[in-house]
Amino acid sequence: TSWAGDDDDEYGERGEYGERGEENERSWWSSGGPTQPVLDSIPNQPVVFQEECGACHMAYQAELLPAESWKAVMGGLSDHFGEDASIEPALNQQILGHLVAYSADKSSSRVSRRVMRRLDNRVYLRISDVPGIARQHREHISQRVLQRDAIRTIANCQACHTTAEQGDYNEDYVRIPR
Repeated sequence: TSWAGDDDDEYGERGEYGERGEENERSWWSSGGPTQPVLDSIPNQPVVFQEECGACHMAYQAELLPAESWKAVMGGLSDHFGEDASIEPALNQQILGHLVAYSADKSSSRVSRRVMRRLDNRVYLRISDVPGIARQHREHISQRVLQRDAIRTIANCQACHTTAEQGDYNEDYVRIPR
């Protein structure tokens, strides 16, 4: 299923791999091109968000986690996945305000609706741990592939999702680097 391109439930009419259940190669490897931003948070990102968060990794769209998760992430920057990513309190509040305003629980985007449907009342600090996202990657990407130099970690979304920075995680735009 596509995270941004359709709104079918994971057990919906079409099923995970098309009508008959076989894997749909086209959805993983079809040609495609860049898209315009599909998430409201993107054109509304404060400059400081891109500067501070985007300096170390992709500035993940707010719609990918609920507000409580973003509060926990921003409240724990002194130990941000083993790194001290602390920032000035005023900058932290500005970034947090953006993340909360466009968070998955406040957005009506397809991505957000799919994220929220799969939560189990837990606060997730990693987008890759959200159940639907984790399942998609577990089913389609081996650990050996994730260890490739061009990828290195599941958190490197844009390595495979060529339109991740536009908020489009549709499988039509997935290209697995060699």
